[in-house]
Amino acid sequence: MPAFPMFVDLSQKSVLIVGGGQIALHKAKALEPFGPGLFVMAPVVDAAFDEMPSVTVRQKAYSSADLEGMDMVIAATDDRILNAQVAADAGKHHVPVNVVDEPDLCGFYFGSMITEGDLCVGISTDGASPAAARELKKRIRNALPEDVEASLAVMKVLRPLVKLVYPDQKQRSRVLTRLTKRVLEVDVVCEGETEHK
Repeated sequence: MPAFPMFVDLSQKSVLIVGGGQIALHKAKALEPFGPGLFVMAPVVDAAFDEMPSVTVRQKAYSSADLEGMDMVIAATDDRILNAQVAADAGKHHVPVNVVDEPDLCGFYFGSMITEGDLCVGISTDGASPAAARELKKRIRNALPEDVEASLAVMKVLRPLVKLVYPDQKQRSRVLTRLTKRVLEVDVVCEGETEHK
């Protein structure tokens, strides 16, 4: 059964990553653009974390008390016993947990993502085929208008104005649909003109 895709505002959340190697670094880089407070904990931590000012590094061994005040936890060590312990502790504290390469211990998963400004597309095959997720990611990215980020920025400005002018929801929905199509069409036309120059 596929996992339910849910978009969560992480900007005011605290996320603990247990582990300090390349896998932990990959998870931190995936989360960083979404603005959480990131805490990385391990006795030995990759020097690349020093280049991530949004990350607080705690060079110490993990204990269950470290989950206090955390909204999410990721177990990203190469020690399966420690990862299982983190998952068990997270369950006791009712903290959502992701355990790298252990889907049965996870409360949530990292899907394959495409982000362009305010646009975020998540792709998951529920572990059936990571290769298929990667291929679909490429196809979806290629299908997006080249300047979709700018198009969404325009719509972000127009939407509240349309809501003021058209109080009727059905009418407002029709206007927003037409405007969105126009904005995306302009993007496609501009992209075509650029290619012909």
